[in-house]
Amino acid sequence: MSVLSVFHIEVNPATEQGFLADAVKTLPLAKKQKGLLYLGVFTPLGEKNKYLVLSEWDSEASIEVWRKDPEHNKVMAKAGQYVKNHSVKRFVSKK
Repeated sequence: MSVLSVFHIEVNPATEQGFLADAVKTLPLAKKQKGLLYLGVFTPLGEKNKYLVLSEWDSEASIEVWRKDPEHNKVMAKAGQYVKNHSVKRFVSKK
């Protein structure tokens, strides 16, 4: 089984540099998480201030461990400063 997490983020233009700075600090930590199979951050062509974070995990349990990580929570606590709109979707493969 694997779980694909698709996180769409629209960032406030005035705080985008802060968002990017926190993302640069957080990505290496995320990549060290047990159960993370893939992590990528993308910007849709022709769209400003929008990002897509795509991650694949070995289980929902691994995602929950990451969500409870203290360093991750520090960044997420600041998300309200940066994020104008967001959505998260998860897709589970039964393979």
